[in-house]
Amino acid sequence: MDMRLRGGWRMLFSRSFTTILIGILFGFTATYYSTTLKSLTEPIRCDPSFYQSSKSSSEFDIISRIADQDVFTRSQSLPGHRRGLILVAIMTAAKYVDTRAYNVWKTWAQHIPGKVLIFVAEGTQTIHEDMPVIRLKGVDDTYPPQKKSFAMVKWLAENMADEYDWFLRADDDLYIRGEELAAFLRSVDSSRAHVIGQAGLGNSAEYGLLALGSTDNYCMGGPGIVMSRATLLKVSPHLESCLQHMLTSHEDVELGRCIRKHVGVACTWNYEMQKLFHNNQSAIKESYAKNMKELKDAITLHPIKDPAVMRKVHLRNREFKLRESRARRAALHDELSFAKKATLIRMTPNRTNDLTPWEYINNNKILFCSDRVNCPRHTVDLSIRTEMSDIITQLFDEFNLNARQRGRVLQFQSLQYGYMRVEPTKGVDYVLDMILWFKKFRPPHRTTLSVRRHAYVQQTFGKLRTLPEITFRSNIRANSSLIEDPTIHMIMPLRGRAAIFSRFAEHLKSICARSGDDLHISLTIVLYSSEDEAQNRETIDMLRESMIPVTLIEMGDIAFSRGIALMKGAATLPHNSLLFFTDVDMLFTCDALRRIKLNTILNAQIYFPIVFSEFSHESWSENDKLLADAFHYGRRRGYFRNFGYGLAAMYKSDLMSIGGFDTKIEGWGKEDVDLFEKAIKSGNLRVIRTPEPGLVHIYHPIHCDENMPAAQKDMCHGSKAASLASIDTLVDQIAQYT
Repeated sequence: MDMRLRGGWRMLFSRSFTTILIGILFGFTATYYSTTLKSLTEPIRCDPSFYQSSKSSSEFDIISRIADQDVFTRSQSLPGHRRGLILVAIMTAAKYVDTRAYNVWKTWAQHIPGKVLIFVAEGTQTIHEDMPVIRLKGVDDTYPPQKKSFAMVKWLAENMADEYDWFLRADDDLYIRGEELAAFLRSVDSSRAHVIGQAGLGNSAEYGLLALGSTDNYCMGGPGIVMSRATLLKVSPHLESCLQHMLTSHEDVELGRCIRKHVGVACTWNYEMQKLFHNNQSAIKESYAKNMKELKDAITLHPIKDPAVMRKVHLRNREFKLRESRARRAALHDELSFAKKATLIRMTPNRTNDLTPWEYINNNKILFCSDRVNCPRHTVDLSIRTEMSDIITQLFDEFNLNARQRGRVLQFQSLQYGYMRVEPTKGVDYVLDMILWFKKFRPPHRTTLSVRRHAYVQQTFGKLRTLPEITFRSNIRANSSLIEDPTIHMIMPLRGRAAIFSRFAEHLKSICARSGDDLHISLTIVLYSSEDEAQNRETIDMLRESMIPVTLIEMGDIAFSRGIALMKGAATLPHNSLLFFTDVDMLFTCDALRRIKLNTILNAQIYFPIVFSEFSHESWSENDKLLADAFHYGRRRGYFRNFGYGLAAMYKSDLMSIGGFDTKIEGWGKEDVDLFEKAIKSGNLRVIRTPEPGLVHIYHPIHCDENMPAAQKDMCHGSKAASLASIDTLVDQIAQYT
C-alpha cells in the first residue's frame, strides 16, 4: 500500500478515536457530577431506630445514641475537597458550662484554625446561646466520665471524620495556643495513625497498677489528646468493646489502652512533649495565676480552673502574638528603608531638659534612677522584670533561629547590668550586659564557652487606639444588676483643723458653682470632737446654705481612726454609690472630678489617683512663692506622690467585695496601703493609677506619734522627710557649706 495512503488512514483513525474518547469522558463526567450534586441536595437521613432507647440496651448502646438532633446531614465531598486542619472537642459538665466552658469559648477557641465543639450531658442547659453545644443523648455527668468521653469520640468519628485531619479531646480547664498547635500539626503526616500528647504511666501511687504493658502508655487527658483521622476511624468500631472491658476508672487510660490495642499506636514517647503539652501538678488551685513562664514554649497548658486566670493567660498569649507581629512589621519596614543603620538615638534634643536620663539596673535587681524625687535606688518593678525576661527570651530566639544548621547555639546565663530609658512619645530603650553560654555541638569542634556580650534593644510604642466609652462600659457591666449613681459622694474624716476645713469648704463652693449640670457632688463628714469643733460646725452650716448636700456623722470623743471613719461614712450610702475618699488638705478641679467619675467603673475598676504633693513652702524659691495658684507644678514646688494611696475612688459594692478598710488600725496611715493591697489581690477588679494634675495636697507639718506601731511610725517619718523639700533645694543648701 502507498505510504501516503497508509498515513492517511492512521490520521483518520487517530482523530476518530480521540473524538470518541472525549465524548465518553464528557458523558461520564456529566453523569457523575449530576449524581453527586443530587446526593448533596438530598440529605441522608438516619434510621429513626438509631435514637430509640431500650431497657435492655448496653452501655455502648447509650453511646451510639449520641446525636443531639434527630436528623443530621452527612457531608459528601466533591473531588478536590480539602478537609479542615483540626476539630477541638471540649468535654464539660453542667455546673461548668456557663463559667469555664464559656470562658474557653470566648478566649482561645476564637483562634483555633478549625472548629471547636463543646460536649455536655443530655439535658444540660446554658444561658449562652452563641456556644456550639453538643448534647450527648443518654449520657449524664457521672464522674469519672468514661461514658461521656467514649461517646464524644464516637460522635466525632460518625459525624466529623470526613471534615478534619486532626481531632483534639480537651477538658474545660485546658488552654490551647491555636497558632502553635497548627504549626506543629502541619509538620506531621496526618494520613498515618497518630495519638499525640504527654505520655503517662500513672502517678506514684498508681504506677504499675494500671495494667499497662511494658511498652504501653497513654496520653494524659488533662493536657489534651490529639488523634489523627486514621486513628479516629480505626478505634471507633472498637469503643463498645473497650468500654465494656475497662480495667481502671480513668477514662484517658482506657482510651489509650483501646487505641494501643486496636490501632497499634501508643502516645508520643518524647521528653519534649512535657513542655509542648504542659501539665502543672504542683499547685492546681494557683496554676499559672502568677507565673506563666511555661506559656512561651507550650502548645497547651493544664489545669486552669479559674476563669479569671484563663482570661489572664489568654491576654498574655495575645501579647506574645502582638509582639511577634510588631517585630515582623519592623523588620519589613527596615527592608523597605534599604537597611537604614540602627541607632539608639530616636530624636535630636534641642536643650538639656529634652534629654531622657538612663536608669541603671545591677545584677541584684536594684534600679538606680536619677530623675525621680527621693529615688536613689529601689527594687525593679515586677512589670519591668517580666518585660526584660521577655526581651531576653526573644533575643535568644532570634540568635538561635538557624542554630542547628550552623552547629552552634547561644544560651542565656545571667544579666550583669543594664540601662533603660523611656522616651514618652517613642518607646523604651535597653542596653544589656549579659553573660551567655556559646556552645558548638557539631563534631569535631564541640565546645562550651562562657562569653560576655552587649545587647542594644528598642521597643517602639504602637499606635494609640480609642474605645468608645459607652460600648466599653456596657460590655463590662453586662453581668451587673446595679445602676450607677451619677453623684460623686466625698467621704472625709475630720478632727479639729478648723482653718484648713474652712479653706476646703470655700474651694468646694467655688468648684460646685463652676461645675455645671454634668457634675453632682455630695459631702459626708465623719466628725470627731475637738477644741475647734464649733468652728467646724459653722463651716458645715455654711456649706448647707450653699445648696451643697452634706451628711454629718458624729463620732464623739473617741480615738481617731481613718479606716473606721471612712467605713462609717460608706455605711450610710447605697451599694451603687460612687465613693471618693479624700482629706481636708486636698484641693481639686472640676476636670479632676470628671476623670474620677470616668476612671471608676462599677464591678470592674477602682481608681487610686496619684496626687501632686507640695513641699514645705519655706523651701520654695521666690518665683514659686509669687505664684498664688495651687495648680502650678515644678520640681522645687512639689512632686507626684507615687507611694501614696490615701485618695481612692470606687463604688460601694466594690469596696465591700474586697473587704473594706481595716478598722483595727488606729492613728496615722497604713489603712490606705492595706486597702490597695486588697484591691490588687482581689483579681476581679482592675486597679488604675495615674498622675492626676487636678488633685493637689497642700503642705502641712506632719506629727508622728512615737507610741504608734513600728510599721506606721516608719511610714510616717518617711512621708514627713519626703515632704520637706526637693532634691534641688537640698543640693543648693549643701553647696552653701562646701
